[in-house]
Amino acid sequence: MGVLGNIYAEKHGVASINMNDHKLSLCGPHSIMGRSIVIHHHDHHGLGLGGHAESWKSGNAGARIGCCVIEAAKLHGH
Repeated sequence: MGVLGNIYAEKHGVASINMNDHKLSLCGPHSIMGRSIVIHHHDHHGLGLGGHAESWKSGNAGARIGCCVIEAAKLHGH
């Protein structure tokens, strides 16, 4: 899906995000279930548009600091 935008962490490293995206879905033919999210650290990156050599490969996004796979949560007792 590409770049979803920036998130910002507070001074203790905690970040939260609440977003709506009309191109993303949890079901159907374009579901993001089973897909991954990677969080990079970089103070200012070019979103793939900058003149930096890494910009063409990774958006000059910086080091990977977190990742996850999108899955349905298992509810206890259900």
